[in-house]
Amino acid sequence: MKQKKQKISEKTLNKAEIKSEEVSKVEDMEKTSAKKAQPKELTKEQKIYMYLRMTFRAVSPLLLYALIPSLCLTIGYVVGYEEKMTMEEFFSYGANFYSALGIFLVLVIFSRRAKKRGSTLSKEATLFFKEMKPLKAIGFFVFGYASATAVSALLTLLPRFFLTENYTGATKSMYLGRDFIFTSVTLLITAPIAEEIIFRGYMLNTFLEKLEEKKAIIITSIIFALMHGNFVWILYSFFLGYILAKTSMKEDNIAYGVMLHIGFNLTSIVNLLITENKAAAASIFGSKWLILLYGLTGTAVSILLARLYTGKIKFNTEKIA
Repeated sequence: MKQKKQKISEKTLNKAEIKSEEVSKVEDMEKTSAKKAQPKELTKEQKIYMYLRMTFRAVSPLLLYALIPSLCLTIGYVVGYEEKMTMEEFFSYGANFYSALGIFLVLVIFSRRAKKRGSTLSKEATLFFKEMKPLKAIGFFVFGYASATAVSALLTLLPRFFLTENYTGATKSMYLGRDFIFTSVTLLITAPIAEEIIFRGYMLNTFLEKLEEKKAIIITSIIFALMHGNFVWILYSFFLGYILAKTSMKEDNIAYGVMLHIGFNLTSIVNLLITENKAAAASIFGSKWLILLYGLTGTAVSILLARLYTGKIKFNTEKIA
């Protein structure tokens, strides 16, 4: 009996040893495969190349956006040139038309390129108008208009110096065109949609492939701001771009950013309509106290909507969310 027990125990030990050896072999194989699966650390040159390639991919839609409208404007000037018409007169009559046409062509190019890749412009840029919730969309639109009113009032009330003078001159140059319809189309339709697709769609999404969210948002906002040229525009465009980027990240839909952008640009059209009528301009913008009131109202509405959106104020959250 004792011999049988010893034999059984020896067999059990042998089996246990075999199993432990098999387990250790499996563990060694797993460790080896894990080591192979780990990506090799990139060299400095490879990292530089990777970031340069990513940057080019991110800004290439912007280069197209800058090139096509300028090309349309040049062709329009060459084809429609008249000896009696100066360059300034041509810009006054046709600049906004060719700008709107150029931006429309850029959107067509984006759409065709997406289709060739077996996708759609909406998917690639995360632009989904149908998925917007009406109350939230209106909220973003009103926030854009209110914040632009606050900024405009502040810049109007600031003492005149070279930066604000340059801003005033640049703003007036936007209204040189006599084609009011195309000015409105550019500011309220083509430009907001195209810029959101380019900056918060393609550019931000490309940077997010390799960068942290905060870095991607800041870089995109800086490029968006620099595109506006004038120093004062650059300053507030950075904050606007930052808000638009944060919104697109939170909603995973740049359509809300488009609504905010349209609301922000609408103040320019309203100001243009008012200033065209001297009597209306005198009664609406004639007093600094009135301008201050507009600015304070815009600021208050912006803060209220921002607090509602971030949940700091609870009010009909089921409808707004």
